[in-house]
Amino acid sequence: MGIRERYEHGVFCWVDLATNDQAAAKQFYGELLSWDFIDVPMGEGPPYSMAVKNQKHVAAIFTQPDAMQQQQIPPHWQSYINVDDVDATVEIWQQHGGTVIMPGFDVLDSGRMATVKDPTNAVVSLWQAKTNIGAQLVNEASTFCWAELQTRGSEQAAAFYQTVFGWEIDIDEKPPNYVRCSVNGKLNCGIFDLDKINLPPAIPSVWSVYFNVADFDATLAKVTALGGKAVIDPVTIDQGRFVTIADPQGATVALIELNNPDD
Repeated sequence: MGIRERYEHGVFCWVDLATNDQAAAKQFYGELLSWDFIDVPMGEGPPYSMAVKNQKHVAAIFTQPDAMQQQQIPPHWQSYINVDDVDATVEIWQQHGGTVIMPGFDVLDSGRMATVKDPTNAVVSLWQAKTNIGAQLVNEASTFCWAELQTRGSEQAAAFYQTVFGWEIDIDEKPPNYVRCSVNGKLNCGIFDLDKINLPPAIPSVWSVYFNVADFDATLAKVTALGGKAVIDPVTIDQGRFVTIADPQGATVALIELNNPDD
């Protein structure tokens, strides 16, 4: 279940953590999610640490570049969307009101990527695979299982992503009108409007990362024991129970115990 050998255009394919203390983050997530790590050399700088479960790549942790730290960008999880052609997608992105943070560039022989910002100010990366497709295992316990855009102006965001990627959009008629986005009939991600639950305007738009966990209560207790903390009270929805946590360096991520994980 959950093994991936390729991704369709427009499907979320990878997540990684940019942090200011790579060793501490590896220890936290390694113990929390039972990950092993393979350090991939990156020239003269710190390695790119691949998180591994069952001998499959599931995520990664790396040290924030100096430029990112100089801009005082806090540690954060990043999401990647698979595309057939990074440069062509960047052009479409800009034509419809998105902006470019980092234009397309090659990542060794692994793939080509760009980092972009949507019209609601949420940042996401685009990934054109070469030798590395992204996550080789998803949806199982201790792996990436959902991406959610938490933004202001969900209808604008949904229309933008539908235009850029051709996502199929389903908007819940009940407030807060959660948006489910699919690719070829398969659920891909969600969009949640922060304004519809009256959250403070200071909360920025962000693509939030979710990891599935086998035992919600035990995992949440471990978060605290390892020096992290819950930033919201646990929430029960039809799909399971979830909570957003902050790791010891301040990066936030959501943990959910799914009732029926997708394949």
